[in-house]
Amino acid sequence: MRVLVLINPNAAQADVVLDDLAAWFKQSCEASIVPTRSRHHLTQTISRDGPHADRIVICGGDGTISDALPDLLRLGKPLAVLPVGTANDFARCLGLPQDWVAAADIALHGRPHEVDVGLVNDRPFLNVASVGVAVDVSRAQSADLKRSFRVLSYLIGLLRVAGRSRPFRIELSIDEDRSWSGFVYQVSIANGRFHGGGLAVAEDAVIDDQTLNVYFVLPGRFWQLVACITHLKFGLIKPDVLRQLSGRRVTIHTRKPRPINADGEIGTETPAKFSLLPRALTVMVPQDLADAPGLTAPSAQEI
Repeated sequence: MRVLVLINPNAAQADVVLDDLAAWFKQSCEASIVPTRSRHHLTQTISRDGPHADRIVICGGDGTISDALPDLLRLGKPLAVLPVGTANDFARCLGLPQDWVAAADIALHGRPHEVDVGLVNDRPFLNVASVGVAVDVSRAQSADLKRSFRVLSYLIGLLRVAGRSRPFRIELSIDEDRSWSGFVYQVSIANGRFHGGGLAVAEDAVIDDQTLNVYFVLPGRFWQLVACITHLKFGLIKPDVLRQLSGRRVTIHTRKPRPINADGEIGTETPAKFSLLPRALTVMVPQDLADAPGLTAPSAQEI
């Protein structure tokens, strides 16, 4: 098997695996190991070396996968992930272990599984696209903060921006037959199950059901906003200010253009149209999907 391994050396936990990763893969398969210095270098390497590989392995976090996603879709090769980023929400959705050796073994010997890809203004994303507080949280984080505090950096960022966040008005439509308008602190449209370091967008959200899950947070007291986080993270009591919907096509309008954070990267703005590319990306997942909370059971063709 010919494997192209792309390593983001700036990922939060990359320094833990960098020395041993290349040796492990070269002992296990015919591997080309490339530390990527930038987004341009990442996409350039996929375009140049990807067609000659049987499988692409990305050693990084959600941001690295997001940067590579358009090229991965064009290439059509199976993707495997070694989660060494900050949140690793896509890897959590797939049930991948945090131990890099166990994840590397799945990269070579796991089960191929097709997942959906979300689109926001024709820009692909895997996890969640958000308008509002999540954008401010993303901007409040730095590389040093992520490296030092890892997944807790999201909570730290939230505490930094919570006091200055203000509600804004949205017009939301789902599948062209349902609509809602009002003031919110945040609206999130999810293709996958997790974002923000393990916040689950809905109890039944999966990444392979051709459905977008939507939630929005209404203005409320500070304790209600905290309750939204505890519900999304731990499944505790759902506050009244949290609303959840689902559909296949979503549109959002705001009074003025507002930036959209998709998979941790700010790449477009409102007005926004959301849709899906069903089963558009093949990923390597554990043979036993019992511990993959963001996937449905394998289809008959996959067994």
